[in-house]
Amino acid sequence: MSNAGSNNKSYYISATGNKNGPKQIHVAHRRSQSELTDLMIEQLSLEDVQKHNQSQNNTNNHTNYRGSPIHHNKNNNHYNNNFHSRNYSEHSNNNNPFSPPKINIQDSDDRNSLGYMHKKTGSQSSAYGHNRRQSLVIDEAKKYAAEEQAKRHGNEDTLNIQTSSNLSLDPPPSFKFPQSPEKHLGQQSFKFPPSIKINTKKESPKKDEDNFIKTPTHSHRRSRSRNNFNGYSNKQNNQSLSNQHSPFRSVSGQSKDNNYNSFTALEPPALFQPGHNNNRPSNGSIQSNNSHGSANVNGNGNGNGNGNGSQRKALYTPYLPQSNIPDLVKQGRLVTGVLRVNKKNRSDAWVTTDGVLDADIYICGSKDRNRALEGDLVAVELLAVDDVWESKREKEEKKRRKDASIQHDIIPLDSTDDYHNDASINISNKLHASNEDYPILSPNTPNLKRYDSEKPGAGSDSETISPSRSSVKRRGSLKQRPTQKKNDDVEVEGQSLLLVEEEEINDDFRPLYAGHVVAVIDRIPGQLFSGTLALLRPSQQTQHDNKPPHVPKIVWFKPTDKKVPLIAIPTELAPKKFVENAENYNDTLFVAALKRWPITSLHPFGVIITELGVLSDPNIEIESILKDKNFLSNEYLDANDKTKERSNFKPLEIKNETYETRKNFFNENIVAISTLESITDFSFHINESIKGKLQFGCHIVDATESIEPNSSLDRRARKRSTGVFLPQKSVNLLPKVFNEFLTFKEDKVSLAISVVFTLDAETFETESIWIGETTIKPSMVISEESLNDIVEQGSSKTVAKLQQIANQFLRERIDYVDADVSVSLPLINSLDDEKVLVDLNIFENRISSNIIEEIKRRVNSIVAKEIYDKLGDKAFLRRQAIPNDTKMEFFKKKVNQLGFEIDTSSASGLLKYILSIKDPNARRGVEILLFKLMSRGKYYVAGKVDKEQHKNFITNIPLYTHFTSPLRRYADHIVHRQLKSLLRGNEFEEDIHSLRITSEYCNFKKDCTYDAQVQAIHLLLSSAINDMSKPTGQLLTMATVLQVYESSFDIFIPELGIEKRVHGDQLPLIKARFDPMNKVLELYWQPRIDSATFIPADERQANSYRNSIKNKFKSESEEIATNEFDKYNNNEYLVSPSFQKELESMNLKIPHISFPEYDPKIGALQSFLSTTVSRRENEHYIQEITELQRIPVLLRAEIGMALPCLTVSALNPFIKTED
Repeated sequence: MSNAGSNNKSYYISATGNKNGPKQIHVAHRRSQSELTDLMIEQLSLEDVQKHNQSQNNTNNHTNYRGSPIHHNKNNNHYNNNFHSRNYSEHSNNNNPFSPPKINIQDSDDRNSLGYMHKKTGSQSSAYGHNRRQSLVIDEAKKYAAEEQAKRHGNEDTLNIQTSSNLSLDPPPSFKFPQSPEKHLGQQSFKFPPSIKINTKKESPKKDEDNFIKTPTHSHRRSRSRNNFNGYSNKQNNQSLSNQHSPFRSVSGQSKDNNYNSFTALEPPALFQPGHNNNRPSNGSIQSNNSHGSANVNGNGNGNGNGNGSQRKALYTPYLPQSNIPDLVKQGRLVTGVLRVNKKNRSDAWVTTDGVLDADIYICGSKDRNRALEGDLVAVELLAVDDVWESKREKEEKKRRKDASIQHDIIPLDSTDDYHNDASINISNKLHASNEDYPILSPNTPNLKRYDSEKPGAGSDSETISPSRSSVKRRGSLKQRPTQKKNDDVEVEGQSLLLVEEEEINDDFRPLYAGHVVAVIDRIPGQLFSGTLALLRPSQQTQHDNKPPHVPKIVWFKPTDKKVPLIAIPTELAPKKFVENAENYNDTLFVAALKRWPITSLHPFGVIITELGVLSDPNIEIESILKDKNFLSNEYLDANDKTKERSNFKPLEIKNETYETRKNFFNENIVAISTLESITDFSFHINESIKGKLQFGCHIVDATESIEPNSSLDRRARKRSTGVFLPQKSVNLLPKVFNEFLTFKEDKVSLAISVVFTLDAETFETESIWIGETTIKPSMVISEESLNDIVEQGSSKTVAKLQQIANQFLRERIDYVDADVSVSLPLINSLDDEKVLVDLNIFENRISSNIIEEIKRRVNSIVAKEIYDKLGDKAFLRRQAIPNDTKMEFFKKKVNQLGFEIDTSSASGLLKYILSIKDPNARRGVEILLFKLMSRGKYYVAGKVDKEQHKNFITNIPLYTHFTSPLRRYADHIVHRQLKSLLRGNEFEEDIHSLRITSEYCNFKKDCTYDAQVQAIHLLLSSAINDMSKPTGQLLTMATVLQVYESSFDIFIPELGIEKRVHGDQLPLIKARFDPMNKVLELYWQPRIDSATFIPADERQANSYRNSIKNKFKSESEEIATNEFDKYNNNEYLVSPSFQKELESMNLKIPHISFPEYDPKIGALQSFLSTTVSRRENEHYIQEITELQRIPVLLRAEIGMALPCLTVSALNPFIKTED
């Protein structure tokens, strides 16, 4: 790509895949991350000129344009419509962290005007704290993406580059425009939801008094700066963090959590404050206020808010005015999307544009991410990929040199290597050749001197040992990660059940698009984060022995979620004696919220909400997960007694006429299926009385008939949005009294909404469908477990018919005549809905659950079509997006390498092929790869999404919604009300805007529910593995290799439902060789060194994660193998009796592991080792690792971190080798 940086002519690339999106996207050019693009200069200058013009027109304001601050009249709300204040209050933007400083420029009439200074060239920083970025001659950006695609497909010679013409453009459907200035006082800067109102006097509310503040429906949406949450005025909202009371300095009798569990409104607390007090000079990146604990960071970056501050450098660029973003999106100069943080390398991120572009946008580094968080809706300006990539390489080279000086590495990585990733498949030819004959060894590798000395030329190449080239060691193709990167990987990989996967990028496979965030448009309200407190940042702890050189003015909150940045907490808001006794809080969990993030601060500022308790307490860990995922579980609690729910929440009285006017099915043998004891909202009947026909009725509890729309209860249910079902604890959507009243019970008359199918008795094909409001009286209620037993035993003709019906629905859905519900894809199914009956193994599935879920899918699709046909744009639906071409090709390539020619042209072809794989381990492996490729389902309003994107891709259903579980999903309530309005001939009154907001909030809480469930399973599974391995410290089990890389390989253990990565630099290896063509990794082992007790030299250092682990290594591999086979041969569980009882109380199966065939002639350990593929060549001891191979691995639960970590290592096949 050419760098025509001097040409300022605008160029565009074509957008694809979205009729409502921009047809052309502007691409900018810059030389470095410190530059501002022409677009930013233009927009920020325009904003200041508008403010200046407004100031001149406002006679109540007296402004000195030579630098004195603007003083607005607090009571004057009559602003010019063209003025959009970016501040929170009605004052000037002196305290606005996002607005740049005001400086003098000359306008067209040679008058002094407020604007922005910038330079085209040179290294000096401008008034923004950044150099100017110049426009790029870029029709070549689209050409670059096409060239990159052609390179990946191997047809570089044939390119067809199309240039779009100027068209009338519309914004993408996911974009949320600011409301018109005519209706609002001014556009304000982005903020978090409002603060907790902390009562210094504990007041007891009257009995059954409803303390819920009525708020409009739109308060459910992501946080918008123009909303006054909790009834606070702008003036109240604009209080600084300095006025925040500490929960640890409360008056006598005050709750430690500051009444956090008292429900006040739909949004949780934590107000984002746009600026800091300008009451003292500041000289550090983060400082706290002397008197109130607020950091004095002048938001506009100049440090001279009151004339007494020192100038501070802006670390981030100001956000563009939100009032201008809609037009810029329409013009194609910006594109919007949702940001996700790269969990492996958290400084990087990706933005998904929902079909506007054919690939995600790469965001390189924290500066380009510009303070955006995971899940934010952001505006992005596209940049030239070559420029961004060059900047990335420069940053990583600096990082390499820094680490080299610390770790004294002598073996360089080639500059094309991914510094953060030892799971790449591309090896530098030059490096590989230099190590072809002579392995180059690190001095930190123990017991290797004899191998190093045997080859006289090893390590003598001057280019190879240049310390300026790299900071990461290599042995052969084996990468050696820095200690801090190992620590990060242990937590990132160890704290999840499946590995996090991102698109692989390197010099050969660069991203197709790159950009930088220029504004945060929307953010989910009231996000909370659990974590621990420390006096120092992790990178400083080893330097200062965990003690700061002086009393700090801030302490650091380290979130459990690695995608959330470190949060600076003013010392005054920390526990009272935290600074003096910080070590006493090492195992204490807290909950924090973000408050503000000015452009001059590297980290955001926040406040501690509450102290949860000690890490080792299982109840505390579950509370931490729930709060971390925004489930406070306090919506229905009595204000005077938090152990009880409020007594004034009662179902509406059902009138007799309601029962009489509905069709009843009292004569049918209706069976209700209970998922949990407290939730039974689905029932069915099968009637075979008509010859050749079969009537199949599905009945869903009519929950909305007992809940008044927009009542206090309805708004609370909307806030909770969904029930949460963990193995250890459940949080229901509705109060207990409602679940008791609504749930189907034997011989109890209940209101329902029914979908009744008339089926052919032989083929079970659908002939007609009836939908209506009904009354039913179930003749029996059975649990899913009991239903599963009946299916397996084949003891019921009715249940057999039910299974046949489900099979036919499945075959029609995916167009596969051999499909059967007995073979399912539980991971793929979880993309739409999480489990209610939770298993300890995420790969586990019951055939009864498959039957019921397949029937529910059919009912949901029928209802979706009905409401869409009648309501059109207002229909509340659910979709699952089609992966972009880049991701799908990446998936196809991986599956092809496993030996499967998979069909990715359609969802039905994809599902058919996976279900047809006979080997269950191979099928599960392909399912894992597909699962990590797909996004989760999303609710949407039909009129806000292009018709081409309505499809629920992974279920292969054109129109889909959620209707069948109203006792656990609020989205189902919306759909019930829409359907009932059609059945009754009434107009559905809720407007499309509030429906969209509800859909966004439901999406957020739905994802939170799934994440909480997975984390809870991981927590319990880690405890189980720790219990199983107590005698020896580790488990030895068989695993399946899923993917092979140059220095590591991925395995999954189907019996436990986990996928992990085996890192070569944590094994006693001499070197490794990787064949990328055949995907074979050869491990060159040190003989007679046990993997079970081996600890790399750098992991013995003080800054290694191993120092925080409480359960240390105990036994060698032979003892582990012998202990396990003894119990296996005696039919004993590895789990202790006490833990068995705990699992049984949760209705969970006892976990087990996989063993090889035991051969008493060779013993337990050799029975495991006999499964490996190994050989000896001269003095080398080599093991071959190939994909889908079964190998023995060592598994352990690392206990002692905020969340336990599961780690694996390979068993050394040459542990007993003799010379």
